[in-house]
Amino acid sequence: MGNDARQLLERVEDLPPLPAVAARVMTMADDANSSALDMAQVLSSDQALTAKLIRISNSAYYGFARKVSTVREAVVVLGMKQVRQVAVGASLMNSFNGRRIDDDVFDIDLFWGHSVAVAIAAETIAKKTRAARPEDAFTAGILHDIGRLVLRQVMPHEFRSAVVMAIQGTPLHVAELETTGYAHDEIGLALGEKWKFPTHLVDAVAHHHREGLSPEHDGLEGVVALANALVLHYGLYCGFDVED
Repeated sequence: MGNDARQLLERVEDLPPLPAVAARVMTMADDANSSALDMAQVLSSDQALTAKLIRISNSAYYGFARKVSTVREAVVVLGMKQVRQVAVGASLMNSFNGRRIDDDVFDIDLFWGHSVAVAIAAETIAKKTRAARPEDAFTAGILHDIGRLVLRQVMPHEFRSAVVMAIQGTPLHVAELETTGYAHDEIGLALGEKWKFPTHLVDAVAHHHREGLSPEHDGLEGVVALANALVLHYGLYCGFDVED
């Protein structure tokens, strides 16, 4: 248990807000009255996000026969749930990546690679176990380590020391608590509440290191905890972040 993460967030004025487009897309994806045209109009206000959606729609992963050229076509091709996943992940990456931090040991690309790996694993587990909605599992997976970006931004020197300890063999979530006094999962909980994320997503972010959770008994929390444990166990995009 670390210091009160909410107090840390209250002291920091320059943390990025949840991007407005991502917040609107999250709401619309769960609104049965929202159409592909409605979502396309919202997405069109963010040119970078629009370009990313079109590029993803045309990727080999989806293998569609014809080329997608508009954001409305991208929404139709991907589906509103998938668009929510991409929008939230891409918006958060842009929010934090746009803030330059002098850091020679923390690999931000590796961080996002790990986040995406956990998101995909969580989505797959959710589909196979039916323990949670796959789109929620993906979103929670993308967000699960977001507290680390807060620590890196707010306490860069202390967090760098934690990364150095991790490179030398200490699990990063143990090292960061020792050097900063805060736990990234608790910061993720506080940030999720600040951004007014749904409670079940916030709880999954907060408990992804909790032992003994299972998809069958703990739903989304168990899905994300298992996904994170599997990705760490197999060393996918983990770098210096290792299991206990």
